[in-house]
Amino acid sequence: MSPAHIDIGAATTKRARGYLRWYPSAWRERYGEEFVAHLEVELAERPVSFARTSDIVAHGLLARLTFQRGLRVALRTATAVALVTVATVGAIALTQYWKPVAFTSGYRGGQTGVGLFARPSQVADVSFNFATHARVAVRITSVTALPLRGFPVPQVVGVDFAAHASDLANLRGWPLRLPKSSRALEGNVPLVAAIGTTVTLAPTDALWLGLRAPALHHAYAVEGLQVTYERRGISHTMLISQGAAPDVVCASSAGSVQIPNWCLQEIHAANIIAMSSKDSPTSATWPTAQARMVSLVALNSVGSTGHGTPPLSEVRYWAARLFPANSAGAILSVTGVVNSGVPEWRFVIHEGTGTSGTVICTNRGAITEGGGVIGVGVESCPSKGRT
Repeated sequence: MSPAHIDIGAATTKRARGYLRWYPSAWRERYGEEFVAHLEVELAERPVSFARTSDIVAHGLLARLTFQRGLRVALRTATAVALVTVATVGAIALTQYWKPVAFTSGYRGGQTGVGLFARPSQVADVSFNFATHARVAVRITSVTALPLRGFPVPQVVGVDFAAHASDLANLRGWPLRLPKSSRALEGNVPLVAAIGTTVTLAPTDALWLGLRAPALHHAYAVEGLQVTYERRGISHTMLISQGAAPDVVCASSAGSVQIPNWCLQEIHAANIIAMSSKDSPTSATWPTAQARMVSLVALNSVGSTGHGTPPLSEVRYWAARLFPANSAGAILSVTGVVNSGVPEWRFVIHEGTGTSGTVICTNRGAITEGGGVIGVGVESCPSKGRT
């Protein structure tokens, strides 16, 4: 091959590569060699062509626009995905950061119930246990005692926080002053005023309440606590339930350390009511549960004698106390007779609006000589003869 031909070929290749510059780099990397080889042939056959040059320039600019648009779309898509990911992760983190604390009532699944009697001027100190799964700092803003159905709620004198569980109760007044024997069981962790204080929760904690029963010969009961607290500035509410073991305080003038019989009966009645309410009956089963609850509590009134059946006046008393006329699900009337020593009571229970009521009948409500309960059953009410 002559030197002149080599020079012409090199010049043709240089011109072809010059035209290639109109295309974007990504296009050149993918199609460049094929483009140059094809253009070298055309330039050798037809060195000058305005149409060819215009066509190369137009297609090169179009390729640049196409590749740049695709790049922009890809970048925008990647940016959007990144923003969504960051927002999702951030939302989850923030939710975890401010979410309510998971509480469990009682200590290791257990419940503490207590029955105390005191003079109206005395204060009974009662502990309410709860558990958390993780250590976290909260600020308690309010504590409200929740009454048990049929009982007034005692006055709350003060609230202390203990970073440990407690099953103790005493009558030493407020501020809380535990005896030495109790302090040994409680440990050396000091109690702190709960309201308005930031406390760090441990796996087991307790709130101590000072409770006063102000009216003489009255029983007061606490079914649980409603506690409002702040976590990182966000307010939440938790419930500490006493389950089937409510705390009962009786106001008595008795000088003996032995709990009076009437207070014992109130404590037993409170346990029956709490147990009957524990399963949260549905609206369909609630009338039946109401009748059974009243019947069982009335039976408790004859428990101290060892046997017998409660008089109808006792059943009516508890019906009015537990479901008064101005409350939801009021018991409108109770009638009944005793057939062969077995009482049969007929309840008319108000439901919804209007004046009509659901009729529920119970039977077999009695206590045997040995103290055993002939269980309260529910039956369809007879239309005649037994009212």
